[in-house]
Amino acid sequence: MAESSDAFGGRSREEYEQRLMAKLQPAAIRSALAFAGLYQMTHEMLKQAILERVRDFYCIGFDQAGFKFDERGYTEDVIDAARAEGWISNNKQKFDASAAWLVRADAITAVQAKRLQGIYNHRHELTHNLASFIIDPDRSLDPQMFVDAVTILHDVHRFWVSVERDIGMFEHLGDVALEDITPAALVLLQQCINAYVEDLQTQEA
Repeated sequence: MAESSDAFGGRSREEYEQRLMAKLQPAAIRSALAFAGLYQMTHEMLKQAILERVRDFYCIGFDQAGFKFDERGYTEDVIDAARAEGWISNNKQKFDASAAWLVRADAITAVQAKRLQGIYNHRHELTHNLASFIIDPDRSLDPQMFVDAVTILHDVHRFWVSVERDIGMFEHLGDVALEDITPAALVLLQQCINAYVEDLQTQEA
């Protein structure tokens, strides 16, 4: 009895086996693991730049316990405003509310803010189902999602650099343009991306 192609994702058994063996090559596995690591790191950087930096924006000084936080201002400007605009439905959605705050500040676009959910979903898949991306011929990593994540991260950092410049944090550097200031996190990420691309090029040579 002939095997149904449905059992192999619409392919013949031979085609399915060829794709599977290609994915199980050591170079392909290393590439998948490296991509997953880069993606995870970028997502964590996004969380820090969006969730934590927006919250830090509402720190208003110090007291004996440490940072003084403007809880009322944060709640009104970030949480309540996002709920009123339909971005969130409850107080636990602080990341989405922070992204909406950045949209209102013209740091990112509304399209980028909505794209963050897809970026998170792919991060969740890579975290909990990485093995399936390695062995399943029908599952693929999403490089465009990574490109979008990096682009948004750059835009958010550019905004925070502009905020820091406006409050005089770079006065000691003289007349400096935003393009001349690169946060350490982005320098590190670019080094990692360069290493990943170099390894891919070496494999293809």
